[in-house]
Amino acid sequence: MARFHLTRHSPASPEAVWSAVTDFAAYADWMPLTRMRLDAGQPTPGWGFAGISGLGPLAFRDSMLVTVWEPPTGGAGRFRVVKTGRLLGGWADVTVAPDGDGTRLDWREDAVVRPLPAKRLFDPLVARGSEWLYGRAIAAMLERAAEARR
Repeated sequence: MARFHLTRHSPASPEAVWSAVTDFAAYADWMPLTRMRLDAGQPTPGWGFAGISGLGPLAFRDSMLVTVWEPPTGGAGRFRVVKTGRLLGGWADVTVAPDGDGTRLDWREDAVVRPLPAKRLFDPLVARGSEWLYGRAIAAMLERAAEARR
């Protein structure tokens, strides 16, 4: 499986970091060639969104369904999504927690390329690419959270 775990620290509050990492519409700002589609309303378990990445016929839809939604209320927060798309399966589990004068963000993800026979071939590439891509995206999210507190 293409699993990775990224940990980052931010001087922003858990609420500010939460706001940045759960602004799913803004993911298009951080993911190249991606536009977002969100269900109506606010995220709760059962709410969904999708990133459509690529150009024209080479685009694919990374659909996700929220299964855990626990905003930080004076402490830690967590959300979990399950990937439900035809090309990508797996999950992402994200936590924010107070850490000294700021916040610790843990982003754990397991992405699976479908169909499963392609899994062995693509897993190493997906893992390395995902760590790099999400590392950049998370850095931008945390920068936005830090700017919001200024």
